[in-house]
Amino acid sequence: MLACNSSPISHMIDWLTVRIPVRLPAPIAGGWTVKLAQDGTEERRTPHRLNVQGSFESSLAIRAPSTSELEVSGNLVKWLQGHNLYGTSDPVGLLWAALQRLEALPGVLPCSLRDMGLYSPVSLSDAIVTRIDCTAMLLLDTDADVLWWLRIAEQTGRLEHRGKGLMRGNTLVYGHAGGKNFTRWQIVLYSKGQEISAHPLPEMMMSDAEVLAYVNRCLRVEVRLGRLELKERGLRALGEWTAQTAAMMWGDKVARVKFNEAEIGLKNLDHLPRNLRTTYAAWTTGEDLRNMLSTRTFYRYRRQLLDLAGIDISIAPPTVPTAQIIPFRRTLEAVPAGRPPWADRIDRDLRAAGAYVLGAAS
Repeated sequence: MLACNSSPISHMIDWLTVRIPVRLPAPIAGGWTVKLAQDGTEERRTPHRLNVQGSFESSLAIRAPSTSELEVSGNLVKWLQGHNLYGTSDPVGLLWAALQRLEALPGVLPCSLRDMGLYSPVSLSDAIVTRIDCTAMLLLDTDADVLWWLRIAEQTGRLEHRGKGLMRGNTLVYGHAGGKNFTRWQIVLYSKGQEISAHPLPEMMMSDAEVLAYVNRCLRVEVRLGRLELKERGLRALGEWTAQTAAMMWGDKVARVKFNEAEIGLKNLDHLPRNLRTTYAAWTTGEDLRNMLSTRTFYRYRRQLLDLAGIDISIAPPTVPTAQIIPFRRTLEAVPAGRPPWADRIDRDLRAAGAYVLGAAS
């Protein structure tokens, strides 16, 4: 059985891709692709992104295809402070901090922010957002519970109008699109403890037992919003975002994932009409009800079973225990992670090592 504690959740902005109106003396590129005509004359010149190294080996991609627009793309919070376990839900403040850090790095920007026409965070209001990730961390009791939560969610979860999630390794994706090429939105869930084995935290954190014990219990829940979703919601301009917008968008999307908590053998369904009991029995054995019933009947029965018994037959049932296994019931409760108790100590160490540490998540 799945459950999520209803306590307040700390949200943060993770990935951000944005185009900022600026004044530049020259374009910015990490290289160019040039297309030549048959006679050797240049037809088109396309700039590549320039990867700028940040805190603890992380990088940020920037480019300016023209002198009037700067594109910034990447995991800004990780680039600034070396990790994304906690941060801020204010994308304007986050981007301004990243730009100030870029300005301080020698040879990256061709002029100061002021010369570019950027005087304060308010100057970023007209920037256009093409991707933004709104994230939160939930805690379970153990690292094994995190993996169990994901596996059960794969079996019993369904996203409204978009179907079941796709498990890629130990990452569960709702609204899957190939690679990172999505224009609408996705929900991505994974074990943060497993993720840091592939993308380690700064060494001072990887060698800290208190940090690792916390991270291994973390379930990461990311809502990734693409340009079409942002346009439809009126959130393409960065000035439309506040510290509360991330929480609103995260909550709206995550609430659309429904989990089937019906448990085989524990429900008394004698009060149901015979046709619904028969349908329920077929569902518990794994029958494909869409092939057994007409489309209209399937959705009528689905609505009736949801209303009368809280069972969603469009979602796969929990695994039926074998005769050799004693069935048991357990709730895997995910609680909001919040700001870790060791965060202030780690922040001091990160600042001493040269990282730009953000304030507490909004």
